[in-house]
Amino acid sequence: MSQSGWNTSPPAIRAQVERYVAEVHAILGDELIGVYLHGSLAMGCFNPAQSDLDLLVVTRVPMSLAKKRDVADHLLRISRQPAPIEVSFLTVAMLTPWRHPPPFDFHYSEMWRDAYARDLAGERWRTWNAGEQRDPDLSAHITVARQRGIALYGPPAAAVFPEVPEADYIAAIMSDVTEALDRIYADPVYAILNACRTLAFLHTRQVLSKDEGGRWAIEHLPPVLRPLIQLALTHYRDAENTGAFPATLLETFGNHARQELRRCLAANALATRTQGTCGDQR
Repeated sequence: MSQSGWNTSPPAIRAQVERYVAEVHAILGDELIGVYLHGSLAMGCFNPAQSDLDLLVVTRVPMSLAKKRDVADHLLRISRQPAPIEVSFLTVAMLTPWRHPPPFDFHYSEMWRDAYARDLAGERWRTWNAGEQRDPDLSAHITVARQRGIALYGPPAAAVFPEVPEADYIAAIMSDVTEALDRIYADPVYAILNACRTLAFLHTRQVLSKDEGGRWAIEHLPPVLRPLIQLALTHYRDAENTGAFPATLLETFGNHARQELRRCLAANALATRTQGTCGDQR
């Protein structure tokens, strides 16, 4: 199955995103500053059979409970029609001064579908503004949005989002990859390619997609790991592929990835940081 970016996305995906942006604008009006696409569709490796639509929305002020209710109701109707949506809403004040983990005003992904549906069916949605919420993953999402994202509405991402300190970005991607490697047997494609793009960043300081990270790893990680990485790329690009992941190779990859991540983090702790400081492991 062919991959696509925003400019080459399937008509149904483009229509879904444009409908979402229009509805958010209708709900928020002048409170809306911008809507930003990041993730696979922004970086040209979107697979309609398995990729999410990754979005960030920036507003001038926090949303009222009524507007959060309307946003959630719309997301329940439009997400998975056809692609799942993952989106975080942030205000300007949540971005400046910068804090890690960043706070957010509202978040939706399919993981929360049932909870939101239950809340909207009763009165629990009235508690959605109780207390501050934070998400370390936003440090990574904002970095990607600044460097590789697409403004669907509003000014360019670099004009809205602050530059995330490198240490915060690394903390975010390390938290994610550590959890992914712990689940490598349950979700090998995500664990392998996420580790590859994390290692690629620590070596090169380039923010890559999972597909780009896999291609980098085939050229730079030990040859014994290449068949497994190529298998992960094949699965990532074609949801119909059913090739099995050998448990012994998954263990070998997981052990090497953890060791190499620790080595690169130790190198990063040195006073002098240069591009490619970790060195190839071929």
